[in-house]
Amino acid sequence: MTEAEEAGIGSRPLGVGILGLLLESAEPLRLNSIVDHPSSAGLPAGHPNMNSFLGVPIMRGESILGSLYLTDKISGGPFTEADEAAVNALGSYAAVAVHNLHMQSHQQALVRGLIHAQEEERRSVAYDLHDGLTQYIMASHAHLESFRRAKSAGNDARAERELEHGLLLLNKAVIESRLLINGLRSLALDDLGLAGALEQLLADEKVRSNWSETDLIHNIEGTRFDKTLETAVYRVAQEALTNAHKHANARRVRLQLILRPAIRTGRAQLVLEVRDWGNGFDKDAQSQGYEHLGLHSMVERVNVMGGCYELTSVIGEGTTVSAYFPVIDLLPPEKEEQNNE
Repeated sequence: MTEAEEAGIGSRPLGVGILGLLLESAEPLRLNSIVDHPSSAGLPAGHPNMNSFLGVPIMRGESILGSLYLTDKISGGPFTEADEAAVNALGSYAAVAVHNLHMQSHQQALVRGLIHAQEEERRSVAYDLHDGLTQYIMASHAHLESFRRAKSAGNDARAERELEHGLLLLNKAVIESRLLINGLRSLALDDLGLAGALEQLLADEKVRSNWSETDLIHNIEGTRFDKTLETAVYRVAQEALTNAHKHANARRVRLQLILRPAIRTGRAQLVLEVRDWGNGFDKDAQSQGYEHLGLHSMVERVNVMGGCYELTSVIGEGTTVSAYFPVIDLLPPEKEEQNNE
């Protein structure tokens, strides 16, 4: 058809009538007369007449991706079984092409998400270096300089105080540097597994944040998972604890990781929950500040793993971060030991 003829017909097919029937059925459809079929919705004004019809679904497994349909053979006459077999074969090729296109789009989205997550990590490391480690080192240097001057002046009491402050700040710098190293690559995951690495992470954050109460609840002792999954869970927990340290002003924090079946699918999933009993905040009022809170980076990590993410916060009561990760390649303890051997 020419552009003028197409414009005179109106919109492209909307998937109603016989075309809608094709999208709901896994069986081919051959008709000698379209208008005689009970599902026919008729033709719009200006549309060429159509009589005979052959339609086949484009299938991938049990999923219908679309359909191919033809009308009115040039040679005339009804469509035959041979015509149906030929179009069915074409539909099989189309299914592969459509599936590959979907996979390519999905992979491109994953790559974009990973790149964005990496950029968020770089910003986070730079922020922590500037506002954390560097500040501790500079303050320690100032106290040690004061210690030297006081010692030279014979003021032993002041010298002792300045030395204690300087050493205390250096100790905080050591903790901060270890957290930064874990931020780049968690060696604890390799050595201790996910449960042990989270235990160490929570213990380090408790010291750094001066939290009075921390709880770790999990049911994965000795169980190993795919490395990509372990890293994603660890990073989301790390970001959530860092947010609690920087913004919550909390005294109590709980980290929970439970392996359980998903409610809808019954498949295994890891459910991570990080809760603080701190300030809380208004999500609507602070929606533009989400990137500063590192929330976007957490969402990207969860999405890349095919999971889902929830955030709840009540002013004066605290914040809860929840992430649901589908489990891939779960390794029981004995299987993991065999693999290591």
